[in-house]
Amino acid sequence: MWEPNPAKGSEGAAVRIRPFDYVTDTGALLSFMPELYETNFPGFVVDVEFMARRRSQLRAAVRDPSQKVLVAEDSLGVCGFIWLVMEQEFSRRRRGEVSAIYVHPRARGRGVGRQLMEAGEEHLRSCGCQSVMLMVTATNQAALSLYRSLGYETTRYQMEKPLPRKSR
Repeated sequence: MWEPNPAKGSEGAAVRIRPFDYVTDTGALLSFMPELYETNFPGFVVDVEFMARRRSQLRAAVRDPSQKVLVAEDSLGVCGFIWLVMEQEFSRRRRGEVSAIYVHPRARGRGVGRQLMEAGEEHLRSCGCQSVMLMVTATNQAALSLYRSLGYETTRYQMEKPLPRKSR
């Protein structure tokens, strides 16, 4: 497993990237879901059903060779994760997708997101992927800056329009 040089933050705590362990890491990853989804999808509210689905999806990801979850860990425990999915494009090229990435507030600004992205890219490369894509909330400037610094370019736009209910 590729492991970057430990990053030192203001607290001096080293961060390491390792594979997700369903038994020991699921609780931490599920605890990140409300902030991850409610921040990036305005109006979305994480509920019990959503959490049950995510738990099930994490269990499935461990068994699915086309998925990989890596976690970032510091002296206080899991402080982030990246969830990768590999697919075959119509052109028969293998492409990876960053399905989700999250860094706990205590670890932000310490290079943990970069470490997760670099480890994720290395994993996808080792699996024969020729490219990687991701989606990012347009207002998430920190993430946009990170992705651009890693060489990501905008290739398409996703647009959305609310459809208010008509009064009867």
